[in-house]
Amino acid sequence: MNTTHKPYVLEALGCLKIRPRARTLLTSLCSIMLWVGLTGCSFLKPAKSTTRYYVLTPIAATQSGSGSLAVGLGQVKLPPYLFNTSLAVSKGTNEVEYVDSALWAERLDAGFQRVLAANLAIVLPTEQVRMSAWRSEEVAAEVYVTIEQFDVDVSGQGVLIARWRILSPGGEKVLKPGGSRLSRQGPPPDAGASGAVATLSELVADLSRELAQALQQATSGQRPSSGK
Repeated sequence: MNTTHKPYVLEALGCLKIRPRARTLLTSLCSIMLWVGLTGCSFLKPAKSTTRYYVLTPIAATQSGSGSLAVGLGQVKLPPYLFNTSLAVSKGTNEVEYVDSALWAERLDAGFQRVLAANLAIVLPTEQVRMSAWRSEEVAAEVYVTIEQFDVDVSGQGVLIARWRILSPGGEKVLKPGGSRLSRQGPPPDAGASGAVATLSELVADLSRELAQALQQATSGQRPSSGK
């Protein structure tokens, strides 16, 4: 076979028209494509999410509620800084940081009300804590809570500041106004958000005990409601 025609064949294919620099670039691109194929495009796969979801938890039930004191618990009001779905960490008197990897699995106001009701049913005790609409004849008192602060700081110190009112059925009379300033020391948030959430749950338990005592005082001497 005559080899003198090979340059013409290569030239026709365009191989001789590739400059050295372009040839180097082409080689590099081929190497990258080969590496991508061997690694299975692992660098294109999304990173595994580290986000975790948390809920407040009620105190452990030691006995079932058996009292006849029926209570209506209104919606818990939160300050705007707690509307964020992330766990709030206080970093000073005027700075709050949110832990993006620790989210509430439910609205915090709904979770607070849920746990507060469960706690009251244990510490009063009573099986009749209503969170939805109720008739005035169905309860002996109504409870309304407004939260001013509810968070942990960088050292793990939890703080709960709340104002609350205990009203007669139908809200016609204030039976007992009050406020609570509670604190608990727990593990720092850097050690894991679950420890901070546990501290917050304990603070709700402390508030529940204060409210239970205030409810018993406010309704003493009144005819207990037995509405179902």
